[in-house]
Amino acid sequence: MDSKKILFFIYIVLLNILFLDQIYSQTGISVSPPRVYYQLNPGEAGSQKILISNISKSNALNLSLTFGDWKYDDWGNNLMLPSDSLSNSCASWLSVSGGTYITLDPGENKEIELTMNVPLQPKEKENTQTAMFYVTQMNPVDGVDAKGAAIKINVRSGIKIYRKGSAPEIKKLEIEKLSFDKEKNSLALVFNNKGNIWINGNVKTSLFNQTIGKETNLKSIEFYTLPDDHRTMYIPLNQKLDKGQYIATVMLDYGDDNNIEAAELEFGYE
Repeated sequence: MDSKKILFFIYIVLLNILFLDQIYSQTGISVSPPRVYYQLNPGEAGSQKILISNISKSNALNLSLTFGDWKYDDWGNNLMLPSDSLSNSCASWLSVSGGTYITLDPGENKEIELTMNVPLQPKEKENTQTAMFYVTQMNPVDGVDAKGAAIKINVRSGIKIYRKGSAPEIKKLEIEKLSFDKEKNSLALVFNNKGNIWINGNVKTSLFNQTIGKETNLKSIEFYTLPDDHRTMYIPLNQKLDKGQYIATVMLDYGDDNNIEAAELEFGYE
């Protein structure tokens, strides 16, 4: 690459960095904590405190407080849905103190109470429910894009809501399939959350080359699941693996020494 191209590349990178800095200095919302957990029985109510901050130094924010649903897809990505779209939604059980609209001056913080009222007879018998709490800017501010064109900037932030009932927790993951995907140079792992509670943990993988007697441990991969989730995960293999016949051992580690789920696979690597 010649010097002109290098300078041009550096200039483009700097423009992008300055543009992002400009956006975040013009407007921004901070909502914490990122997740809220309730353990409530039918007919019970409970509240959690949420801190909403205007991190802008110059712009007041008019904010709308709303609720929605969410779930994981088969690949572990978040899917956002309208309120009460899912059978395990608790969005309609939630309310906020002080109304659903607030205004924050530059640098101002406001603490609100997020209250959950569980019906005497929940519409579903699941032990867990979920929802999303959104804080959305209603007054877009003027800005410019990387090319200098005028744009309107507004932001939205959200936190995940979890509710757990009084039923005894069942943490159970089951591996459905483990295979070698030569085209992706990865192990393809398929597993299911068969429990009645959210489960997060790590996928730990070791490879033993039977041909030369060498063991390799791959970097662990973090995962999050909800009850009834069906998950497909690709585990990338090290590009510098030696050729030979391998035994792959994959373990789902989710904090319960009595219920460790593991699978083995023999495959050839060329």
